[in-house]
Amino acid sequence: MRAWLRFSPIIVNETIISDTMKKYDINFNILRADISPRGGKMLVEIDGKQVQESIEYIKKRGIEVNPIKKVVKKDDEKCVDCGACLSLCPVKAICVMDDWEIGIDDQLCIGCGFCTSSCPMKAISVME
Repeated sequence: MRAWLRFSPIIVNETIISDTMKKYDINFNILRADISPRGGKMLVEIDGKQVQESIEYIKKRGIEVNPIKKVVKKDDEKCVDCGACLSLCPVKAICVMDDWEIGIDDQLCIGCGFCTSSCPMKAISVME
């Protein structure tokens, strides 16, 4: 499961994530993070036998959990399939499909945002 986790400034310095990993049988992969003393957010991937239990624990500790299915969104109306985003993707989640359109594999995407900054048409945005 992929989700955005949002932290308030009050809990930024707490060991909630490491406590969760110790307490539950889960794998916790941080795909993207932006955390400061003012709070923050992380895009994470959680899997394992106790995902639901771990999410409930995280919520009880004060972290907002927003599950997602898509990491980035491509606006087909704006996209001209130029491929400027293609070479910057560090995980090869963007490809040219058989019909020469740009495709994004949501299973590979880590939400780094490189594609959003490279798109001259501003046709790609990170879902939050």
